[in-house]
Amino acid sequence: MTREEKIWVIMSKDRKVIAKGTPKNRHLIHLSDTKNRLRYLTYTSKKMAESAFKTSFFYYRDESGNFVPCPYTRDDLEAVEAKLILEIPDT
Repeated sequence: MTREEKIWVIMSKDRKVIAKGTPKNRHLIHLSDTKNRLRYLTYTSKKMAESAFKTSFFYYRDESGNFVPCPYTRDDLEAVEAKLILEIPDT
């Protein structure tokens, strides 16, 4: 069985980083970082996603994985519509 849902995520306008972590521990992670296992922060509406990046702080790691001052401001981020696809095996 396959289930598909529309979700919203927070990304940079240049599409290089995405928000991951937990609602109280948010990180902006490079999309090229394949070793990062934090969960994607997903939202059910565009308004909820926009509210999250307009009112919250984000940790930032450079491409080497080191914490550095975040080069992205609130103006550099946006809510992006995405598709979540769940493939559930038959039992």
